Amino acid sequence: MPIIKVLLADDWGLFLEGVKSVLRQATGDIEIVGEATNGEEAVQLTRRLDPAVVLMDQDLPKVDGIEATRAIKQAMPAVEIIIMTERLDDTKALAAIEAGAAGYILKDIPAASLVRALNSVRQGQAFFHPEITRTLIERLGRLGRDQRTRFRSTPEGLTARELEVLVELTNGSTDRQIASKFKVSEGTVKTHIRNILHKLNCRNRTQAVAYALRKGFIK
Repeated sequence: MPIIKVLLADDWGLFLEGVKSVLRQATGDIEIVGEATNGEEAVQLTRRLDPAVVLMDQDLPKVDGIEATRAIKQAMPAVEIIIMTERLDDTKALAAIEAGAAGYILKDIPAASLVRALNSVRQGQAFFHPEITRTLIERLGRLGRDQRTRFRSTPEGLTARELEVLVELTNGSTDRQIASKFKVSEGTVKTHIRNILHKLNCRNRTQAVAYALRKGFIK
């Protein structure tokens, strides 16, 4: 496996030392290229050091982790970001996903899971704490007919079919299931999804769902 270059961002020095120790003992495939103690520094060092992944505290001083995530993703879209937090917060988790974070984890995550999180986001996969995933599922499960109607009427530049596809995505439907429901090819579904991501300025499906939740289209 190629070396994963990681930038750490946290204002608690003792925690940074602990993370460095854990990663060095857990695997030889991770290189820590820099450390930041606030959001502004995290953005600056990311631009200078070009890490593959930024492991960043949610509540950094000066600029918090979510705003720093947004700034980094705008400047360097290829950099993946994992937000760390001491306490889960549904609203902040959704904001982090919308900002472009590929992961959202607790700081007491086991060493093996932390390494797995870094590898997952480096490979383009999301990695969220189970409680956040469960919260998303619960919120989506409460979708009712009135909420769907409201969502479909929301002017976001999407066509009626794109809105329908996005609703299906929020329900966790696969491309094949969506294609079957609307009696179209999977290729057509993928085209709709690409258009949705482009129009909503989202990088992936998870971010599109988070966008919809954050904007209040679905609750």
